[in-house]
Amino acid sequence: MAFVARHGAGAAQKCTGALAQPSRAGRPRLHLLGSGRVRSLFLTLVLLLAWSPRAHAEDIAAYEVEGEADVGGADPRIAALDEAFGRAVSSALLDVLDSDVRKANKPVVDREIVGRARLWVVKFSVTKDGTADGRRQLTVTVRVDRDKMRTRLGELNIGTAGPGEQPAPGARTGIVLLRISDGATTRADFGATAEKDLPGLGALASVLRAGGITIKRAPSTGPAARAGGDLPIEDDEAEALVGEAKAELAVIAGVTVGAPVAVRGVETAAVLVTAHVRVIGHGKKLVGHGTAAVAARGSEPSVVGAAIDRALVGAAADVLPEGMAQPQGFRGDDSPIAEPGVVMVRLAPRTPYVLVAAELKHLAGAKGVSRAVLRRLSPSGWVIGVTTAESVQRISNIVKKPPTSDTSVQVRIVGDLVEVGLSAGAP
Repeated sequence: MAFVARHGAGAAQKCTGALAQPSRAGRPRLHLLGSGRVRSLFLTLVLLLAWSPRAHAEDIAAYEVEGEADVGGADPRIAALDEAFGRAVSSALLDVLDSDVRKANKPVVDREIVGRARLWVVKFSVTKDGTADGRRQLTVTVRVDRDKMRTRLGELNIGTAGPGEQPAPGARTGIVLLRISDGATTRADFGATAEKDLPGLGALASVLRAGGITIKRAPSTGPAARAGGDLPIEDDEAEALVGEAKAELAVIAGVTVGAPVAVRGVETAAVLVTAHVRVIGHGKKLVGHGTAAVAARGSEPSVVGAAIDRALVGAAADVLPEGMAQPQGFRGDDSPIAEPGVVMVRLAPRTPYVLVAAELKHLAGAKGVSRAVLRRLSPSGWVIGVTTAESVQRISNIVKKPPTSDTSVQVRIVGDLVEVGLSAGAP
C-alpha cells in the first residue's frame, strides 16, 4: 500500500497486472483480478486508502512564535526551535481546548501534547535568526496540525473544541482572504483551489489575534482570487463569504511579489513585495485599509517568504481599529530569577527609554561592574542584569547616584532585587 502512495496509479496498475499473470504451472494465480472491472475497483480502493492521511489533515494553523537558547549548549539552534515549537503548540491548545479543560488536565496536556510538540508540527520556517547576550534567538512561523492534536486528546479522554479557533470573550471573529501573486502564479487561501499553507498567513493571523480578532477558517467556496489589482476580491463578495463563515469581519489581503532586479553595489538581486490589507464588517462597512512595501534581499523562497511576512504585518498594523478588544495582559508574578554573579536592577515600567539607556551606561561604567545589559521589559518594569562580584547593597549605592544631572532617583532593595525609580528633573 505504501508503494502505491509513493509511486502513484501507474505502479498500482503494474501491481494488479502482476497479480493477474499466470504462474509457472500455467494457471492464473488470481483469475478474478483478470477482469478489467474488478481491477479498476481494486485500484480505486487502493488510491482512496493511499490518500486518506492527506484528507485528514485539514485543520492546519500557522503561529508566529519566538524561541531562544544558550549559545553554550550542544546545539542552540535545535534547542531554540524546540522552545518555539512548544510555544506554537501551547497557542494551538488555546484554540482547541476550553480554559477549564486545560486547567483540569494540565499535567497530562503538558506531558503528552506540549512535551511532544514536534509530533504536531507539519512545517516551519525561520524568519529571523540572531544571537544577542549569549542567546540564540529565532523567530519561527510554525504550522500545527490541530486535527492530529485533537485525535491524541481524544485518546486521552480530554474533550476538545471543533475545528477552527474558539472566539475569546469580547473578541470579534474574522476570516482572512489572502492572495499572493508573482505575475506567473496566483495562490489564495479561499475558493475552490484554496491553500492552507500560504506564506504570510501565520504572521498576519498573529497580528490579528493580538488586535483582538479571532480567526475562523475561510470558506472553500465563492469566486476565485483575482490575479491582478491590489486586492483579490470585491467587498460584496467578501461580505458573502463572511456570512457563510458566520463571522463578523473580512480581512482582505493582497500581496504582489515583483520580479528580481539587480542592486547596485551588491552581488545579489532584490525583490519588492507589496501588501494591501483591507478590513470590512457587515454592510461592507470599512474598518481600515493599510499598505506596506518591503524589499527582499535575494530571491530564495525563504527570503521572499520573510519579506511577505513583514509586508503583511506592516500593512495590518495600520488597519487594526481602535477600541477593538485587546488580549488580556500578563497578571502574575514576573519577578526576575536570580543568577549567580548577577544583580538584577528593575526600573519602573513608565520610565522613558532615554533614562533607561542613561542608567545602563552609568552601571556599565561603574567600578566593580563587568557589564550591564537590558534583560527584558515586563508589566512590572525594565530589568537590567548587572554582572558583578559586588553585593546587592554595593550596586544599590551605585544606582543611588543619578545617571544624569537633571534626574531624581529613588532606590530600595527588595530581597535580591534593586528597585529604582527615575524621573526627569532633580529634586
